[in-house]
Amino acid sequence: MESAILTKIWLSLPDAQRRLIAKAVHSPLFNQREEVARLLEFIEKQASQTPAKNRSRKTDGFTKEAAFQYVFAKKPQKTTVYDDGKMRHLMAYLLEVIRNCLAWQDWNSEPSNVNLHLCYALKKSGVTEFWEKELERSKAALAQSTFRHDGYYFQQFALEQEIWELGRQKHRSGIDNVEALNSSFGVFVAVNSFRQGCSLLAQKSMSNVSAIIPYLQETLRLAEQGYFRDNAAVETWHASYVALTEPENEAHFLRLKELLAQNGEVFPNPDLRDLYILALNVCIRRINAADKKYMREAFDLYRGGLARRVFLENGYLSKTTYRNVMNIAVGVGEWDWAFSYLQEFQPFLSPKDRENIYRYNLATYYFRKQEYNAALELLRHVELREMLENFDARRMMVRMYYELGEFQALESLLDSFDIYLRRHREGGYHREMYRNFVRFMRKMVIPAKRSTAEQNKLKKEITQTEYLAEREWLLSLD
Repeated sequence: MESAILTKIWLSLPDAQRRLIAKAVHSPLFNQREEVARLLEFIEKQASQTPAKNRSRKTDGFTKEAAFQYVFAKKPQKTTVYDDGKMRHLMAYLLEVIRNCLAWQDWNSEPSNVNLHLCYALKKSGVTEFWEKELERSKAALAQSTFRHDGYYFQQFALEQEIWELGRQKHRSGIDNVEALNSSFGVFVAVNSFRQGCSLLAQKSMSNVSAIIPYLQETLRLAEQGYFRDNAAVETWHASYVALTEPENEAHFLRLKELLAQNGEVFPNPDLRDLYILALNVCIRRINAADKKYMREAFDLYRGGLARRVFLENGYLSKTTYRNVMNIAVGVGEWDWAFSYLQEFQPFLSPKDRENIYRYNLATYYFRKQEYNAALELLRHVELREMLENFDARRMMVRMYYELGEFQALESLLDSFDIYLRRHREGGYHREMYRNFVRFMRKMVIPAKRSTAEQNKLKKEITQTEYLAEREWLLSLD
């Protein structure tokens, strides 16, 4: 049972959603089977015995046989003959309750969804008077929203469509809202065309993906002719698309940056986060093209986005973003800001590895500042889950032991690093980079003095090795 979709979904849900579902199984609106509630009760009891950090792992006690006895045994200490078909049906019923409850929660979280579907329900019921009043109320409520993103325009289009349908039923010729209806639909299509176009351009930098976006070229033509000039959402997404299309054109990037600052309030956080990430994508391309002033642009984007909390997802900052911000900040010399940032945003890291990720990044901060003793002390007490993080932590320690002249500790570390690399064959080219790094470091710590010819031969080998971490640093060593 531990491998069943039902159990996996339940164990992966946050506590708030689990509590909601626990209420739903006792509501006749979601469930009318007592056995379904009993099955969830069994799963809850098993889950309560599993630490939160292990909830996604295989869990002892989640067997179908044990669950069946819990649900169907008439008396304590009595057993009931196990029926696998019956148990599978029961699990399917509970899974359906969970699906319906989660769908309802998401639907109910957005008032405009509720209003629109109420209009649909009143139309189907044939109560035209109330349908008309609800349409007016729903349209007025939608207009109060501060957002003007694609979701807003889709809801507006759907309501205008209902108004058109109401007019057609009342007058048999429709009413004069065709322009408003199509305007909303046009904006929705425009935003999504540019959004998907941006996604495609961003992915092309990492893989050879291709797709046809039917309305993109026509939308681009209309935008360039000024058709959407007064629409903040279309303008901003258009600017993002153009900046990604021509990242070398600084004017395009500056226009996008200006619109992000100017129009940020019209987008909900997920949309604004996507726009910031796309702008950062432009910066990364320019940095990779040796245009180093975009390091400062990237820092400004991160700082502005953090102030708006746009990089938080479900209240948390990803460890990748946490690290990227720190590296960009120290890269432009913002040492004090970077240190304060690491402290301020530590509570926004995922609780399961918050302390380790904080220490790892603080150690990186001290490493880059060349305060090696502080960095080493932190790294000695870090337990990292991911292989690449472990590669990187060991890389820093190798460099620091060498710089500090602690060659005995360095040799011991190189031995353990080599063993770790041999065990993790799934590391791909990253593994090869670090294996070569270890190989060259062993040569560097040999106490015998190398001749100029031997030194040149070693540097040539370092230069010509395809996969190698810390190439520039190795070449700088005598």
